Amino acid sequence: MDTTIETTPVRPTSARPATVLCVDADREYLSAIERAFEDRDDLQIRVETDPSAVPDRLDGVDCLVSAARLDGSDGLSLLRAVREVAPNVPFLLHSAVPFEEIDRDTLWDGPTDYLEKASGDSHMALLAYRIGRLVGRHRLTTSARRCHEALEASREATLIVTPDGTVAFTNNRLATELSASPAELRGREWTELLEAASVRRLRTEAFPVAADGWSWTGQTTLATDADDPSSSRTTLSTLDDGSAILVFHELDRTDE
Repeated sequence: MDTTIETTPVRPTSARPATVLCVDADREYLSAIERAFEDRDDLQIRVETDPSAVPDRLDGVDCLVSAARLDGSDGLSLLRAVREVAPNVPFLLHSAVPFEEIDRDTLWDGPTDYLEKASGDSHMALLAYRIGRLVGRHRLTTSARRCHEALEASREATLIVTPDGTVAFTNNRLATELSASPAELRGREWTELLEAASVRRLRTEAFPVAADGWSWTGQTTLATDADDPSSSRTTLSTLDDGSAILVFHELDRTDE
């Protein structure tokens, strides 16, 4: 686990503040965390001294921060109990126990992190950063998974092309149209999936429009083995990393 000190402010990837439940037998230390974070608008702190109460307090919690040694329990036992009711909630073990003495197999269960316990303004800034990083990564992963599931379930054929021109993703609808599996199409040049005239149109018309931040819509034809080409109204837009998304609407068999 990387324990490099980084204190650049990091907000969770959402306008919504992260709700953090901090669990520690040391009520004074919890109060110090509350004071340190009271003016932040990106983190909302809840505190708890009883680990047995935690599983019932997880509703709306974006991150659980726990000490390693608790009254009647320990941090990793709490993690196991939490995973039974909230398998994906981010968990940060905030511990005075050295990292080398932690049962890492348990700690690596789900989105987790470790930070050695300390006090002072610089440590609280580091704690806030690590919480924000953990929550941000979890939200990005969740968002990406939901997006992937939505694309996969879409009834419209969808293609994502990397900036270097290779196929990053095709959903089952498009793969079926091309008589292949998504795995067989991944990594191929996108130009292999469309008729030559459509490739020229996309290069000369669509990509320049998308590069200016607009969405392009026009007619294209997929390269299939069918007697009649598979023509469709196509929308092309780009992502922040330069990848392109092509959505083929209302595929039908007709000459281009």
